Amino acid sequence: MAFKYIQRLAHVLYSVASLGSCTRYKFSVFTVFLVKPYQDVVNEFRSVPEVVFCLLSLIISTDLVPLNNDVDIDFNDYWNYKITPHYTPLLNGSKNHILPAAYEYEQELRVDPLIEDEEALYMNRLPKKIYDVVRRKIPCEACKFALGLLRSYLNNGDSMEDIKEKVVSLCVSLKIESEIICNSFFDVYAPELVPAFNISVLAPAQTCWMVLGESCSIDIDNNVLHDWSLDIPKNGVNSKENKNIEFGAATVYKVLHLSDVHLDPDYISGSPSNCQEPLCCRNYSTPSENISILPAGRWGSYNKCDSPKLLIENMLKHIVSEHPDIDYIIWTGDLPPHDIWNQTKSSNLNIIRECVEQMLKFFPDTPIFPAVGNHESVPAGSFAPPWMKNEKHNINWLYTTLADHWRRWLPSTSGNTLLHGGFYSVLLRPGFRLISLNTNYCHSLSWWLLVNSTDPAQELKWLIYELQNAEKQNEKVHVIGHIAPGSSDCLKTWSMNYYSIVDRYRHVITGQFYGHSHADEFELFYETKNYSQPINIAYLGPSITTYENHNPAYRIYYVDGDYNNSTRFVLDHETWTTDLEKANEGENEPIWYKLYSARDTYGIQSLSPEMWDKFIDKMAADPYYFNIFYKNYYRDSPTRPYCDSECRVRILCDLKSGRSQDRLHLCNKLQYF
Repeated sequence: MAFKYIQRLAHVLYSVASLGSCTRYKFSVFTVFLVKPYQDVVNEFRSVPEVVFCLLSLIISTDLVPLNNDVDIDFNDYWNYKITPHYTPLLNGSKNHILPAAYEYEQELRVDPLIEDEEALYMNRLPKKIYDVVRRKIPCEACKFALGLLRSYLNNGDSMEDIKEKVVSLCVSLKIESEIICNSFFDVYAPELVPAFNISVLAPAQTCWMVLGESCSIDIDNNVLHDWSLDIPKNGVNSKENKNIEFGAATVYKVLHLSDVHLDPDYISGSPSNCQEPLCCRNYSTPSENISILPAGRWGSYNKCDSPKLLIENMLKHIVSEHPDIDYIIWTGDLPPHDIWNQTKSSNLNIIRECVEQMLKFFPDTPIFPAVGNHESVPAGSFAPPWMKNEKHNINWLYTTLADHWRRWLPSTSGNTLLHGGFYSVLLRPGFRLISLNTNYCHSLSWWLLVNSTDPAQELKWLIYELQNAEKQNEKVHVIGHIAPGSSDCLKTWSMNYYSIVDRYRHVITGQFYGHSHADEFELFYETKNYSQPINIAYLGPSITTYENHNPAYRIYYVDGDYNNSTRFVLDHETWTTDLEKANEGENEPIWYKLYSARDTYGIQSLSPEMWDKFIDKMAADPYYFNIFYKNYYRDSPTRPYCDSECRVRILCDLKSGRSQDRLHLCNKLQYF
């Protein structure tokens, strides 16, 4: 048996002409596979130095030819994206709001530094944006090694059962997860990942670059399926920028932003919140070894737990009472929980239905404009483009259901684009349009994009067409979506094209709104000549789920209203939250309160891109201001991770990065602070 594995791994050694990024290591490692059985190699992998890991991964993954590179797939999308835009306003006007005056906060804005014991307690609990689950569990070299093995299995003609046995063994041996979880992950993800990888023309190292981004750098330029750009029309006659933000305007729209609900119907109060599985607070959660059990609270938990239904309904009830004058709601996706190894299409559709019913119950007469999140699909994040006709792999089952639910709020004209790609465009008021993008088409864990990631569903071509028409009609546009285009798990080429679109239509797009990160934050866009002038901003709404270390929250925007030459800019925004720790004491209920308002708390004159850019510089120069921002980032959670100087620079870089996988370029000045 050992000799079989040796043969399988050794047959690729002849193709190694160089050791790429590992050439600085001058010793031979070929004998590793020639003298040790496969399982011994795997067992030793947990303790070998990174240098050996690097060399082994390169040996396995260098220049391997895909098994089915001759498979003929018709990538042409025959859908006509030039659809007549929607021109019947959906809103009757605002409810005559005025911008709120200065607010007396329940707590002082000043943030005291963590005491030494607290620093020690939270030192290893890194912010999610810095080390997300995939990058923490599977670093670059491990990814290349694993995919190199997968390629060798496919080239050898192994069955799916044989591949599962080996992949699960590797997963367990490297202590990525338990055997049960490894088996379940394979069962959910392999039916999409394996066939997609099998016909992809990318080598394992290139695939890891697609999935992990900058942390796994490699050049894939000139690959026509993944290195692409769109034609964007030159500036039109109505391309003059409006930089004046008028306060105290005649009308103001009050907008509610809800994101990342992650309803968990299996949440059990009193169950372990510090379990061994990727999601806890369930009746089957396995307590972590050698650590005292932290029981899940009635209203939620700061650990790896999602939202109990009780918490969501309490929040919605509060919103109805506190904000009866909301003009409309943007709802930016991620409704199912994080048990992604345990999901089925039917279970996710049930969650979607239940969440829609919740919204209808509490907001029966309020317009709601949704966007689809990466967790709505199964497996999570996998959105096959329309060229995938096979019913086992396409995403029609989800789009059909969403279109059926969303027709309560959207015009019938939205059906065409919703069923094709999960996106739509509607006119809110004369001169004011909302476009909901399916940004999951840039998600790095959408496996069929490994085959061809060129403008999936022609969404960006359609977006350009919509913006071009909006420009001609003198409309201002708000864009909503789930994954922000600067997110590290948004594919670089898609993000680059979108960034160029925003640059071209900077005078048309006056607001962007996303979720996904769970943090209370934003992303800036800069002009593309020298990246010095901030031109646009994307607001990332806080999550309702507490996963992980967050207090649950929602956001209110005040948007420039109906008058001649309205900018439709966000004039101010507020984040409302509750202290989960206090709510879980005894028989208490959550007390929701305004945590902060942007202009008041951050001391900025307006919410223009220029003012936010100056605020980033202010935070970089003075940790005091960053600490206030960081407190709000986690909504004043008592378990927010300790953030050292490196953490601070990384988060500030996130704020400057409206384009993904380009941090060195966009953030080069931060190193000097």
